Amino acid sequence: MNRFHSLFLVGLVALGAQTGVASAQSIPDLKGVWSGKAKAIVSGESRHHTAAMPSTPADSHRLSEMTFTLTIEGQQDTRFWGTMASPVMSEPFIGIIGPDGKRIRMSEMNGGVFDAFMLDGNSFEALFTESKGGTAVVGTNVFTRQK
Repeated sequence: MNRFHSLFLVGLVALGAQTGVASAQSIPDLKGVWSGKAKAIVSGESRHHTAAMPSTPADSHRLSEMTFTLTIEGQQDTRFWGTMASPVMSEPFIGIIGPDGKRIRMSEMNGGVFDAFMLDGNSFEALFTESKGGTAVVGTNVFTRQK
C-alpha cells in the first residue's frame, strides 16, 4: 500500500507541474494597438461620450456609438498598461489578466472599469461601466488587434 501511495503522489506532483506550465503558457501577449466600435448608453455628460458627439436620444439618456483605440504599451506577466483614445480624448489605464488567461479587468485612471474576455488571440469583448458625479455610462466593445 505504501508503494501505491508513493506512485500516486508522484503522479499528482507531475500533474501539478504540467498544470502550472499550461497556466503560464495561457497568458496572452496583449501589447500593441487594439480598436473597436463601442455601443453605449449614456446618462449625463461623459468625458468620451460628450453631448456634442453624435447620439440617439433614449428618454433622458443617449445611445452612442464610437470607435475606441487601446494602445497597450507594456506588459509584465499578467499586468499591463497603456492609453485609451476616443475621438474626444485619451487617458491612461491599467489592467490585469485573470489566472485562466481569458478574463481581463481594466481601470481607466479617471474611474471607468472594463470587464473583458478573450475571444481569440486577436480579439476580446469588453463591457464598460462608469458612474460618478451624476454621469453613468454602460457599453460594450469588441476590440481587435491592429496589424
